Amino acid sequence: MVSLQIRNLSHAYDGNAALSGINLSVEQGEIVCLLGASGCGKTTLLKLIAGLMAVQDGEILVEGTLLAADGTNPPPEKRPIGLVFQEGALFPHMTVAQNVGFGISNSEESESILTDLFEHIGLNGFQHRYPHTLSGGQQQRVALARAIAPSPKVLLLDEPFAAVDIVLRRRLREQTRRLLIERNVTAILVTHDPDEAMEMADRIAVIENGKIVQFGSPDELYNNPASLNVGKLLGEGQAVNSIIHDDKIITSFGDWPISVLKSTDLSGKTTLLCNPGNFDISKGGDCEVIDIRLKAGVRRVLVRGKELDTLWIDLKDDYVPTTSEKVTISPAAESAIAFE
Repeated sequence: MVSLQIRNLSHAYDGNAALSGINLSVEQGEIVCLLGASGCGKTTLLKLIAGLMAVQDGEILVEGTLLAADGTNPPPEKRPIGLVFQEGALFPHMTVAQNVGFGISNSEESESILTDLFEHIGLNGFQHRYPHTLSGGQQQRVALARAIAPSPKVLLLDEPFAAVDIVLRRRLREQTRRLLIERNVTAILVTHDPDEAMEMADRIAVIENGKIVQFGSPDELYNNPASLNVGKLLGEGQAVNSIIHDDKIITSFGDWPISVLKSTDLSGKTTLLCNPGNFDISKGGDCEVIDIRLKAGVRRVLVRGKELDTLWIDLKDDYVPTTSEKVTISPAAESAIAFE
């Protein structure tokens, strides 16, 4: 079942387009990330869904029922939508239990709902604490539980992990995704962090200049990016200028066989998208090693070709070149994508 549907949604600020013809469908229980740079329109889209801004053009539907359109804009409290902000925004005068239970009616089920949520977020024993006595990560977990407690049809998360340190951020991502899946919550997460999108999302909508340029699973976007920008954003892709001529590819890092391309329907000047992990490196050649770094347990080498072009290469074997050493780099078969 489609939980949230956005049809032809556009929005402008003082005549300047922020969103242009957005179409998006989110399935029940699906976690979708809106990914893009600051100012691309992702937060504007979130605010329109939440009711923090009025829809100017287009429609928003929840479970097939019209929620908002031009002239139909119910306030946030009248929408079946939950919202978690970057800072959590807890009520400082309320205990943890009172914060989480704020949106639940005093029913017989409320106590069991709260008990279940506290178990899931790992805050049993914190019910009578006040927000100022909690760490940043604990406060965000309380904010998440408060948003989920009323069982919203859609949960919106506006960069909810941005204010915590990177180690805690990874743990919160895992806990949050597990909680959303276990409770079958439909969620939309706004982020500018590609790693967060890849770890959290079932599908990712990449937004550029107010438009969705690609929407698909992390695997789809990583392996088959629709543009050079998407590939660089999600796959650590690197741009390599090249000329495809007959059966070879001419680059500043050497001539490569045409077999390194996933698709061979281009010719002439092109830009290749190459991943650091898709190369072999060997002694001797025209490329020069200018730096060596360790990233996520992988030794990464920066090589320089002709015309001062550079490229990062992940080492796969025992051979570790030294700085200033001359090497040859070879892409794996069908590992590079060519863009005009």
